[in-house]
Amino acid sequence: MSTSHRSGESPGFFAFAREHTFVTIFGIVMPLAVFAVFVGYPILFTIYLSLFEWNGMTPDKTFVGLENYRHMIGDSHFQIALINNFKWLAVTLAFPVLAGLLIAYALRNKILPAPALVRTIIFFPVTMSLISVGLMFLLILNPLFGAFDTILRSVGLGFLVTEWFGNYKVAIYTLAIVSGWAFTGMPMIFYYAGLGDVPKETFDAARIEGAGHWRMLTKVAVPQLRPVTAVVVMLTLFESLRAFDLVAVMTKGAPFGYTNVLGYIVYLESFWNTRFGYGAAISVAILAVSALMALIILKKLMKGAFDV
Repeated sequence: MSTSHRSGESPGFFAFAREHTFVTIFGIVMPLAVFAVFVGYPILFTIYLSLFEWNGMTPDKTFVGLENYRHMIGDSHFQIALINNFKWLAVTLAFPVLAGLLIAYALRNKILPAPALVRTIIFFPVTMSLISVGLMFLLILNPLFGAFDTILRSVGLGFLVTEWFGNYKVAIYTLAIVSGWAFTGMPMIFYYAGLGDVPKETFDAARIEGAGHWRMLTKVAVPQLRPVTAVVVMLTLFESLRAFDLVAVMTKGAPFGYTNVLGYIVYLESFWNTRFGYGAAISVAILAVSALMALIILKKLMKGAFDV
């Protein structure tokens, strides 16, 4: 017996690699290589590029240090876009995540008929391109012939009709709700699977004690679903911070830049203003905000989640 296995010691990585060559190559080395090429290198190059001024055409780059970041802090367009991303996140946390949880619970407890059909209908928008979703809602919310405004007028709610994409007070929320509609199926599927792992005896005990559906959902299901909620909230966070498609298709930042988000600002600065260094700096800011918020959310949601 080799010394690496003596006294119950686990073999080292190289010993494991020699014994499990196929698993090591295709299960460890290749995934890490793919990650390094398609994720690691772009991130490092973006950070590097953010320290330069470059128009994306000439081979020469001008080193400016942290000047792009200093400009970003005082840029009103960046500030509006950052605030809009937080508004987007708030809407998507309040709408699709909560809706997905309620629908999943209703399906698991057979409150809704034809659960398989309902799951398919709710999840179908997730498979659609956000470009097609945006074009569809441009027609639905059109102020002249859109179906939504027509329905509001027909039920006596015509006073709610507005320029959904032209009113700067509601435009960003309209975009976020459209995004939430397309995203609802994702948290629903996660919560539906998570509820299947909650012990049936737990619900039975609560039902015997006279708990209704609302109490079982909030007092029994939600605490058991904290790991699932952490995953759902993380996906929602990343979905909100990478918002781009709907803005590009539906508003292009209008009116007056009030619907700009960080992803769209990166696009404008890089490809329209040919300021690739500044666009890279905003991309680094998106990465930093994503990482910071992810750490805060995970710490908050996962605190005590695996206590036994």
